[in-house]
Amino acid sequence: MSKINKVISGLSFAEYKKNPGVNASFLKKFNVSPLYAQTDTFESSAATDLGNSVHALTIDQGTLENFACLPTTGEGSKTARADWRKAHPDGILLSPSAMEQGKATADNLKANPHFHELMGRTGIDTEVTLFCEHPKYGWPMKARIDILAMDGDEIYLGDVKTYGKALTKKQLFWDIRDRAYDLQLVHYRRCLQIVLNKSPKEMALYFAETETAAHDCAKVILDEGWLAHAELRLDEYYRLYNECHETGIFPGFNFGKALTLTLGDNLS
Repeated sequence: MSKINKVISGLSFAEYKKNPGVNASFLKKFNVSPLYAQTDTFESSAATDLGNSVHALTIDQGTLENFACLPTTGEGSKTARADWRKAHPDGILLSPSAMEQGKATADNLKANPHFHELMGRTGIDTEVTLFCEHPKYGWPMKARIDILAMDGDEIYLGDVKTYGKALTKKQLFWDIRDRAYDLQLVHYRRCLQIVLNKSPKEMALYFAETETAAHDCAKVILDEGWLAHAELRLDEYYRLYNECHETGIFPGFNFGKALTLTLGDNLS
């Protein structure tokens, strides 16, 4: 399958991963260090499993068959969970409480008027894949956009974020910056510009809080000044990645892995 300048609907995440290309997840890690981006492997957690369940319930219901719920306590529960994971290595096993959290969070998000407005637009599609080449450097790029609406001549982009903290302006500000969600949005926009020769009219982050009974939701749009700053960082990361790609050298540190510290002879 050609991966050059394509918009693909319905491609599974497994197939998406098989295709090479610089994507938003890679760039977020590159934001930490090139070595981290090149060598880190994804490890699931209870938080990512919960987030995946909310995604499945709201925008990717075809993947719900990959989820199961089994008790975490009681006689035989440990064996039953181990047996299920062995039989479904790519599946996601939730606890009963996590399953309920996910359902409640998804219900609140779907009822949110801003999210409901986006999902009601014409030309709506979810889990949309883009493949393209960088116009200057020539290596492949890719993106997987949660929600893409081709509403007449206008493009609307939405990305769902589950959130384990209170939805305050200050907290969202720092997490959007520290977790490079701004970088993610401008990478999506760049891919759309390359493939469709158009920019989205709106790019929004839809946060859904998972930890309290309220399950608050918020729509966040970054202003053009913030996005312009993210574009500068994006182009610099593209340039640095090209140097790493050409030389095969990815300097830096691997965040989260054990570090080796060498001291000089005069230090102890």
